[in-house]
Amino acid sequence: MPEEAKKQDEAKKAPEALEKPTNCMKCNKRLKRKSRYYKNNGYYCSKGCWQQAVKAAAAKKEKKA
Repeated sequence: MPEEAKKQDEAKKAPEALEKPTNCMKCNKRLKRKSRYYKNNGYYCSKGCWQQAVKAAAAKKEKKA
C-alpha cells in the first residue's frame, strides 16, 4: 500500500518549471525580455551574436575533422 501512495503523490506533483536564461550564450550580456533572440535551443542578445556562435561552432567542428 505505501508504494501505491508514493506513486499517486508523484503523479500529482506539477512538473518543474524550466529556468529562464539571464545572459546571452555568446557574449554573456544580460538578456531583456523584449530583445532576446531564440535560435537552435539557445538564447542570444541579438542575431549578430547568434551568427558569431554558429561560425565559432563551425570552426571548432572543422578543427576536429
